[in-house]
Amino acid sequence: MKLASLPSQNKKNRNGDLIVVSRDNKKAVRVDEGLARNLVEALENWSQVAPNLLEISHSLNLNKIADSFDLDPKLCLPPITHGPGFYDGSAFLSHVVRARKARGDVMPESAKVTPLMYQGVSDCLLSAYSPVDLMDEKFGGDFEGEFAAITVDVPKATSASQAHKYIALFTMFNDITYREIVKTELETKFGFLQSKPNSAFAPFVVTPDELGETWDGKRLSVDIEVQLNGKWFGSPNGREMHFTFGDLIAHACRTRPLGAGTIVGTGTISNESKEKGFACLTEKRFQEMIEMGKMVTPWLKPGDRVHIDCKVNGISVFGEIDQTASIVTV
Repeated sequence: MKLASLPSQNKKNRNGDLIVVSRDNKKAVRVDEGLARNLVEALENWSQVAPNLLEISHSLNLNKIADSFDLDPKLCLPPITHGPGFYDGSAFLSHVVRARKARGDVMPESAKVTPLMYQGVSDCLLSAYSPVDLMDEKFGGDFEGEFAAITVDVPKATSASQAHKYIALFTMFNDITYREIVKTELETKFGFLQSKPNSAFAPFVVTPDELGETWDGKRLSVDIEVQLNGKWFGSPNGREMHFTFGDLIAHACRTRPLGAGTIVGTGTISNESKEKGFACLTEKRFQEMIEMGKMVTPWLKPGDRVHIDCKVNGISVFGEIDQTASIVTV
């Protein structure tokens, strides 16, 4: 099934009203508050709520719900606007290899054993059509196309082999990054903070069955389609994840439980072959350094348009992300 969130008239419901979305993304129906006020509440009671949502989904796809309505995805909030946690990994080793090679270095063996991961901003998440706020062009604004799993409650120290059982939903997001601030923060040896502002999420989340054979219980073997200013930028496939979703979740919960609604990202989707293109500017810049000895592609500029999508059987499974870069003034 496919779910989303719309703005709520109840100001106390910051995560928005939960809706069920048809498989073709054209119709939706609001979920009764008695079942779940929002997606986080649904995930907190997933074993009881999910079967009811699934019945609604079946009826909606059969056009048997009288109070369904035409859906404009541009009106959707991020599926979760204020979540309990957001952990973003680096599951694709080709991304790490390019970064090291561009600096004349090699990837350490330890990178194959333990995933890199940081704890990101889990509140005030952005919608799929919100602007990419560059703040200052000197910050080096970049986009990153990623997949993410959303969990129910995950017990502390859950193993990778068991972690997949706690995945309720999948989605896609743009992990917006200020690359020039990254450089100074890495020098502190204390992780990302200011270089990782709020991420923007595709409008829809889906249960694993909606992904068909592209989900094998460990990885999503599907292309993420990235365009910059209307031109193809890349279509790397998720099948080259070195660390599985189970590995990432197990790493995140090694010393703490994860609350229902926790988002666990894959890191920039990356493939070994440069022919698949790229899902972020910095990796293209790495490739340019390797081949030409200099980086040519600029960071985002005001007016640049970033479009990210993912299709399964010809249907946009998560809905599109379509953002324009700007310097937002308050």
